[in-house]
Amino acid sequence: MGIGSSPTVGEICDSCLQKFIIHFRRCEDNIYDGSFGFDWYRPEYFKKLTYYRPNASTKFGNKVALVSGSIPALKATYTNDQIIKISPFGTEYIPAWLAIYPSSQQDTNHSNPVNQEVSLNLELKLLNSDNNFSLNNDGSTIKFEVSNPHIVIEPTELSIEDFIYANKMTRDLGEDKQREEESYYLASEIVKIKCVGPLQKHEEIIVTAIKGETQEKVGKLMLYHNAVIPTLNVIFVDVITDGATPKRTYDYENFLKYRSFNQALINVEVKNSPAFDFRKYRSDVDVNIALNKLNINDTSYFLGDLSKFYKKYQDKSLAAKNYIFLTTVAKKNAVGAGGDSITLFKCPEHIFNQVVVHELGHRFGLDHLFEAQKLAAKGPSFQFVQGTTANFLDYTHSDGINLNNKIALNPNQKLKYFFKYQWDLLRKRVK
Repeated sequence: MGIGSSPTVGEICDSCLQKFIIHFRRCEDNIYDGSFGFDWYRPEYFKKLTYYRPNASTKFGNKVALVSGSIPALKATYTNDQIIKISPFGTEYIPAWLAIYPSSQQDTNHSNPVNQEVSLNLELKLLNSDNNFSLNNDGSTIKFEVSNPHIVIEPTELSIEDFIYANKMTRDLGEDKQREEESYYLASEIVKIKCVGPLQKHEEIIVTAIKGETQEKVGKLMLYHNAVIPTLNVIFVDVITDGATPKRTYDYENFLKYRSFNQALINVEVKNSPAFDFRKYRSDVDVNIALNKLNINDTSYFLGDLSKFYKKYQDKSLAAKNYIFLTTVAKKNAVGAGGDSITLFKCPEHIFNQVVVHELGHRFGLDHLFEAQKLAAKGPSFQFVQGTTANFLDYTHSDGINLNNKIALNPNQKLKYFFKYQWDLLRKRVK
């Protein structure tokens, strides 16, 4: 096109691409089952979008950003390790991350096959207000290119029409009094992705919009390397203190193997050791004191003695293994504790699986989300607002108070995922 021949707003140009970006997204948190790893840089990290009630005097709560501290440090966990950095139409682009097992290892990695092929959503967001944020059916195509032949995406190409017939959605990105809406087209489960062989390094899928001879890279997805799969060996032990056997959920093994650490591409092997009857060692003065203290709800001796005496009487190498002691002991305001081993107190069944994963996360160096997340010893840190995410290292309650002067519950009913930077940390430390 020559100078002075630009089309008027709303008209379709034979060689002009509509300005948009495309993001890969998984299903909503209330549907996501944890069977694969997926993480992305969410707007609520840095925008004041989440209602949070810090105290009883705040009637309706404040809108807060989920993250405080160094937002750039958190952003870098998503932008580092890219092969090609893209800037669609000059805008910043932060890719999502997917972690799935290679299907070639199906017989050896003990993973659930559902986590070897995933269906993902695509979000198309227009970058300008032409046509009142409506897509034109201008014949554009969307092409997917992989950086490694072991990555398979189906289909390999879409038309702009596939998005026009998708759901047009609007979300509020306003902070306090400012109103800001974002419109986008949501194509649900429109692509399937799998790895037919191992990835030795992080790889990517590039999304290119094409119209005639004009092309623009408008999106991408990072795939986490999966050639090396660490194994986490976990040993459960029932601890008997009063004749009763501790309860556990029927699906705890499945949860550990297929709906938690698999997100970080870590296999879990679960073993069960014979019950440890604490009462047999009453001749030991400290054990006797601990059992007597339990009768008056004092767990201080018991907690310290449990690992010490298991190491003395059962396994001297306790500290080098990942023991999870299950007890019927109730402890006020606590359901789990760590150290040389993990101890679960009288843990309610509906949070049992989450507590096990939470405590194992601590064992391998993950901090609570609401504590400083420091990824490098001398680097900046960031932290989340307590009780506002579905991350395994969050709490199921906030440190605020609801209208009835009770502890406010986390709006997410269950804790069910790890963030990408936690995948990195876990994979370095699991042994």
